[in-house]
Amino acid sequence: MTTFDLRDTIIPFSLLQINNCFKRMKAGEILDILFCDKHIEDDLKRILPRHQYEIIFPENLKTGRNEFSIRLRRIDCGEASINPLNESKEKK
Repeated sequence: MTTFDLRDTIIPFSLLQINNCFKRMKAGEILDILFCDKHIEDDLKRILPRHQYEIIFPENLKTGRNEFSIRLRRIDCGEASINPLNESKEKK
């Protein structure tokens, strides 16, 4: 499992590192991301390949500050995704 802590970092550079790390991950591997800016979730939608990950759990960290955590699991393109970050599997 790899963890990225973006709480006190330069975000564009960190997003590049996350993208590069994700490209090297194999199916089933986990990526934890800690952050303070809720908009990071939107940035992740733009940089990560669609339908190649699922959120295991998003949560607000109980630190008294605006801090969040997302745990992503890399999936195979053919594997069904339960809860992808970028859109629901079911179309309405």
